[in-house]
Amino acid sequence: MTQPTATLLAGALDLLMRHSLTGCGQAAHRAASLLERLSVRPDVDSDTRRLCERMGEALAVGMEAPRASERARRLDLADSGPANSGM
Repeated sequence: MTQPTATLLAGALDLLMRHSLTGCGQAAHRAASLLERLSVRPDVDSDTRRLCERMGEALAVGMEAPRASERARRLDLADSGPANSGM
C-alpha cells in the first residue's frame, strides 16, 4: 500500500469513527467519498476493495434513511397544516 492510499484509509477510518461516535452526517458523507476513492485505487487488494465498497454502500443507505424520514415528517406537517385542520 502506498503512502497516499494509507493516508486515505486513515482519513476514512477517522471519519467513520467520528460518524459512529457523534452521528455526524457530514463525516459519513466524507467517509463514503474516501471509501469510494479507495475502492478504485490500483494498489488496494481485492478484499480491502470489497470492504470499502460494502462500507460505502452501507453509509449511503444510512444517509438516505434520515432524509427519507425528514421528507415524511415534512409531508405530515404539510398535511396537518391550517388548510387541513377542519377550521
